[in-house]
Amino acid sequence: MRWPLGGLTTYSQTETDDVPLSLLPFQGKLVAGIGASLRIYDIGRKKLLRKAETKVRHKLFSVLTLNLTPPQMLMTAITSLTTQGSRIIVGDGQQSLFYCVYKAPENRLLVFADDTQQRWTTAQVMLDYNTVCAADKFGNVFVNRISEHVSNLIDEDPTGAGLLHEKSMFMGAAHKSTTLSHFHVGDIITSLHRSALVPGGREVIVYFGLHGTIGMLVPFISKEDVDFFTTLEQHMRSENLSLVGRDMLSYRGYYVPVKAVVDGDLCEFFARLPPGRQANVAGELDRTVGEVLKKLEMVRVNASGF
Repeated sequence: MRWPLGGLTTYSQTETDDVPLSLLPFQGKLVAGIGASLRIYDIGRKKLLRKAETKVRHKLFSVLTLNLTPPQMLMTAITSLTTQGSRIIVGDGQQSLFYCVYKAPENRLLVFADDTQQRWTTAQVMLDYNTVCAADKFGNVFVNRISEHVSNLIDEDPTGAGLLHEKSMFMGAAHKSTTLSHFHVGDIITSLHRSALVPGGREVIVYFGLHGTIGMLVPFISKEDVDFFTTLEQHMRSENLSLVGRDMLSYRGYYVPVKAVVDGDLCEFFARLPPGRQANVAGELDRTVGEVLKKLEMVRVNASGF
């Protein structure tokens, strides 16, 4: 039997005290989510050298009936990581998203913002420096953002000394992210990617589900498109398209009400309506049936090329 030339060689092997669920290159080093700890490693001769680590903090909840204060760790299990610049977004298996920053002068990792809701995060992708799109294990996808003011305060503090003295809010980080949008996909999303599927096309968020689901989230550019598709979605909800009689709005907002997302699958059902119903819906939109179909096709083609 002939073996191929070259191949992988084991450079080093490092033991950890918990299971590493997420690894990511970071400024020439390695950032790792190991259990509930966020660590930065550097290359050593025989093993990886731990350079920095988050300190485990606790949230205290008073139980009045038993007069106890059981601790609950701020991070339970880090499942995903994304990074841009010196900022690291941590997806936790129970506590949603955390915004962390690495201060190189002090060699310190600091958590400066988190989410107000508990979410079992499964995947995430950064949309810009302050915005991240993530998904949880119950089939929801959401977009969170921190304010520009908070972002500038963090970047202007070179050592992070001010972060150490900030007062926590709601037994968590000092700052909170805001939910911009929320949507129930119906499948456990295992991967999120931001990409342009066609040359010169707009960037979309492509998601992959545990049961084979492949879909995408397409951003609207103009206010006219937002108004058009929102109105079309409202009319399509009244057509009773579900075979089991389920209300589409309650389904898409199964855990949290739908926010700033249009159900594209529901809008696509317009092409399957009988001609009479198509004419009625198009009349409510002050469009012809052909114009509505062309609008749907333009969004589909510009985003995916199909």
